[in-house]
Amino acid sequence: MNKIKALSLLTLVLFFSGCIPKQEDVKDTFQSNSANTIKKDYKKIQKHLLTLKEKLDKRNPEAYSKKLSPRIYKLISELENNFLLKYKKTTLSNYKDYLQIAFSKDTIALRNDYLILGLYYLVYDSYKISEGHKLIALEYDKEKLIKLHKNLQILKWKLKVDKDIFGNYLFLTWQNNWQIELSKKIKNNQIPYEKIVELKSIKEKKENLLDPSNFSFEVLLTQMIDNVENSLITLGEEPKELTVKAMFLFL
Repeated sequence: MNKIKALSLLTLVLFFSGCIPKQEDVKDTFQSNSANTIKKDYKKIQKHLLTLKEKLDKRNPEAYSKKLSPRIYKLISELENNFLLKYKKTTLSNYKDYLQIAFSKDTIALRNDYLILGLYYLVYDSYKISEGHKLIALEYDKEKLIKLHKNLQILKWKLKVDKDIFGNYLFLTWQNNWQIELSKKIKNNQIPYEKIVELKSIKEKKENLLDPSNFSFEVLLTQMIDNVENSLITLGEEPKELTVKAMFLFL
């Protein structure tokens, strides 16, 4: 009889232990639908950031640290906040500092890394990721997300147009190679515009004058903006598109 009771008890334990959901599933179950929607938004932004770093480093190979790259990927992938860069012997802990340095007109080593970390910590702060899971959407700070939405619009614009003190683009993103070649030669009075067909990339037929520019960077930033817009709509806020004049307001 005791053996039968023991066997029955063991069967019940095994049955119920098999039905216990994972810890992550339990957290998501207790979240409201709106809070879970916002969580999905910043998880999408997380993936966009990883893609942006990969593309930015490939297009600007001299502007990032190959040694630090795995650590930055890990930071973003695991949503950590324990990796900081220095600038002029000062450790930077504020996303504003990273972004100010990334868009400085001075010569900046590791410009890509400052940009990616600045963007990451901006998102990290805006979505209050350090506070962990939110049970309800109201635990998110609507004003921070409104500010994030504005700043991402400005960052998308600056990434495309900003130049250093020598007139060089801070980040190569949308430009075709022949456009960069032409820009340098015209600036140095080395070539008249009508000689464009003699540029190496055009002459070797690697690119064509009718080739479209690379919009993939702009698409990535637009996707991030759309994700934040979705979060704001979930919170009952109507996202606003900035005017060109407002683009000069940074952070």
